[in-house]
Amino acid sequence: MGDGAVFRFRWLGILLLGLLISGCATPPLPEGSGPVVSLMAERLEMARDVAWAKWGDGLPVRDPEREQRVLDKLLRQGSRADIDDVLIIRFARAQIEASCLEQEAWMKRWREGAPQPAGDPPALGDLRLRLDRLSAMLLAEYAAAWDTPPAAVAKKLRPVVIDPRSAAVAASGFVGR
Repeated sequence: MGDGAVFRFRWLGILLLGLLISGCATPPLPEGSGPVVSLMAERLEMARDVAWAKWGDGLPVRDPEREQRVLDKLLRQGSRADIDDVLIIRFARAQIEASCLEQEAWMKRWREGAPQPAGDPPALGDLRLRLDRLSAMLLAEYAAAWDTPPAAVAKKLRPVVIDPRSAAVAASGFVGR
């Protein structure tokens, strides 16, 4: 290998290392974003109970009709709060998808023999009422924090999920600054 090729190879390595290091820097979570991220974490933590209820009832994780009803309701609430429909859809779909990923991860663990939660599964209807209330609160908090950097949100959510993709998907509902 000639001197020119070695120089280009080293330069490329330095450039790639710099990109890797700069990509690891996560922006801090803006001060006003704490409430929405806390509610997102609470919603993701509920995914285990929802999965347990669906597991007990023999139901699939995905329920497109229910998901559409949730989205429609949030769109109505968001329009009253003067939140752009595109932002609502982006955020709500991200939260629903993240929850589904978590539910699927829990069910996969149980199929593979991981211990199941103690006691009978909770009533899915009760959990859905809680989720609906939580979603309305989430939307209200999101209105003030829609431009939060997604990477900061994902970093904050990672400790509460069992599937790391869930944190990234939930965070993808933010536009970023």
